[in-house]
Amino acid sequence: GTEIFKRYNSAVFMVYTSDGYNAFQGSGFFISSDGIAVSNYHVFKGTSIGLETIKLSSGEQLSIEDVIAKSDFIIFKVEVKGNQRFNYIPIASTSPSVGDKVYAIGSPRGLENTFSSGEVSQWRDKNLMQISALIDHGSSGGALINEYGE
Repeated sequence: GTEIFKRYNSAVFMVYTSDGYNAFQGSGFFISSDGIAVSNYHVFKGTSIGLETIKLSSGEQLSIEDVIAKSDFIIFKVEVKGNQRFNYIPIASTSPSVGDKVYAIGSPRGLENTFSSGEVSQWRDKNLMQISALIDHGSSGGALINEYGE
């Protein structure tokens, strides 16, 4: 767990959105070094385009340059300054099994890059994984990482 956190802490970020009246906070993470990132779509749903801010663990703030895809999740590209590169978490090629160890990094209730661990408790549907790692409001969109760092 310690190695997973050290390796991927900087790949996870906070997401701030607004509908013009209310502010919302969630999490997200990079899936490529050139600024492609992912989060849960409900973190952005109903908010105003252009009012999103990505806050890296370094404190740097970025804007979203382009939305690539959205469904239950959203894939987007952040603005890249010069030759800037980002630490990222590779996407796993296989689904974990019940009992496999998992690690979560997110920002529950605005507590930046909080780490928790647990196991895959059960698969409830083809795409609905139940886990024992603690997740709370504001962690939506954060990373769930297997023991291989994917």
